[in-house]
Formats: sequence, C-alpha cells, structure tokens
Amino acid sequence: MKTQFRFLSFLIFASFLCLTACEKDPEYKNILVNDEQANIDMNSGFVDKEVQLTSDSWKVVYVRNINPTQYLLDNKLQLMRLQEIGKVECSLGFLSLEKKAGSTNKLFISMTENFRDEPRRILIGLQDADQVKEIVITQKKGAEYELSNKIVEEIYGTHKAWTQQLNRTTIDNNASTEVKILTPIKEFFKDAAFSSTFQSDAIGSFDWSPAPDSLISMIALEHEGVKYWDDKVKYVQGPQTSAYLKDANQAINKIIPPYSKMTVYGEVTYVSRECKYTFEIKNKSTGFKTILNGKWKQNVPIKSEIKII
Repeated sequence: MKTQFRFLSFLIFASFLCLTACEKDPEYKNILVNDEQANIDMNSGFVDKEVQLTSDSWKVVYVRNINPTQYLLDNKLQLMRLQEIGKVECSLGFLSLEKKAGSTNKLFISMTENFRDEPRRILIGLQDADQVKEIVITQKKGAEYELSNKIVEEIYGTHKAWTQQLNRTTIDNNASTEVKILTPIKEFFKDAAFSSTFQSDAIGSFDWSPAPDSLISMIALEHEGVKYWDDKVKYVQGPQTSAYLKDANQAINKIIPPYSKMTVYGEVTYVSRECKYTFEIKNKSTGFKTILNGKWKQNVPIKSEIKII
C-alpha cells in the first residue's frame, strides 16, 4: 500500500513539473523596443541618441547604475522618472532623458563624456500598457582626448603681492678671528616655491590627461607692467609645487667679526592670483566636445633678498 502511495505521489509531482516546463511566457502583441536598440555601447559622450519605440504611451519608471547598484535621482532629488512629454536630468549631471512632442514614440538619451577608466553601466526601465523593457547602456572612456580650446581669465581683486620671511639662522662667532659664511643661497630659500592648484567640481575633470606629460599653458603673470611668469603647469587636482632658486649654489659670502653673532634669513616677495578657466575637451575618435569649468590658484615668487641682522 505504501509503495502504491509513493508511486502515485511521484506521478503527480512529475506531471506538475511537466506542466510547469511547458508553460509559455505571455505573448505580448507589442514589442516595446528591439534588442539591438535596447543595448547601447559607446566610447564617447552623445546628445539626443534616439531609441525607437513601438508605443506612444511608454514611460521611464526607473534609472539605475550597475556596479554599484544605485537608483539615480533627478535634479529635485526624487527617483529619476519620465512620465510624460518633457525632459529629466540626473542630479549628478551626466545623463538626461527626453520625450519630445511630435516624436512620442522615441526616447532621446544624452550623456556627458566618461573620462574615467571604469565604464558607466546604466539600466533604464521602460513600461507601457503591455510590458516592462530595460535599455542597457555601457559607456567607456575614449581612446584619446585633446584640449581643443580654452579660456583663462584672472579674477578681479585676487591679484596681490605679499612678502614671506623664511627661517632664520643665527651664527655665533666666539673666536678672536673673523668667520666667513659660505652657505649656498639656495639653502635660505628651500621653503620658497612656485605653486599651482586646479579645482573643479565637474565629474571626471582630472581623469583626462593632456598629452604627452599633463602639462598645460595658462596665461602669463604680470605685475606692475613686468612679466614674471609664462610657463606650463601640470594639470592635476590639488596643489603642485616646484622649488624656487633651486640652482642658486653660490655662497652668500658674509663675514662675522670676532666675538659677535649674525642672523641671516631669506625674504621672498610673491604675487598670488586666482583665475577661472573653461576647457573644451575633444574626443579625438568621435569629435564629441565637453566643456569643463574650474578655478586655478597660483603663487609666483618675483623677488628674493638675503637679510642680515
């Protein structure tokens, strides 16, 4: 009896598996977007890329990152959605979606350049009366970029001259004969430096690199009608410094009389300024251009002097 019961249970379970396996997915009459257009692979920024749809009543119900999984927000810090004719922009500024009057069966997608090595992967969830369909976007970094145009302007009121006294050295001569100081001049100015600091809040501002050495020309520095600096600086985030008077190997050649002391220090006059810049970055493969804005601060030594007291 038990054997017959077990056999009957097995037949019922097997029949259930068979029915489940044979069950078909619903056959939607409307294929919202074909697979080719639902997979977008780019190595550039783009504007108004069209995705052809077979419905006018579609809407975007979600937008999210892949790796890490994160739902994107719009400019009002709400979940990024598109319910009707109009445009929605990502709060991070790199993605916008639009449904246009007269082209309601198309989704228009725009994305800024991805300058980072890590690809962007975005899922856009579309829905109409029949189904939900995902569009997958993979956007990689371009092969090479160039600085195609730039505007650099000194900000009014930031140009200032100031003086810095460097560390002092005091030498006592307790002997009955004079002492000559032969310390190289550069030792008194080792704490003096040119400095350059780039700042920008734009995504990927420092992930592209001017070829071949990240050096970039800015605008010359003039003070009271004299040009003191007109060189290239390294375009990287944060402060960069280079030594001042690093090759000044000659000695100061000062004499300390017997039974006396002398204090020696360097004094440097700087000019500081702050500039705003606009860079146009061109993707050399596609021609797509990106505008990056930021600020650049600079300190330039313009005069040095050895002081003795």
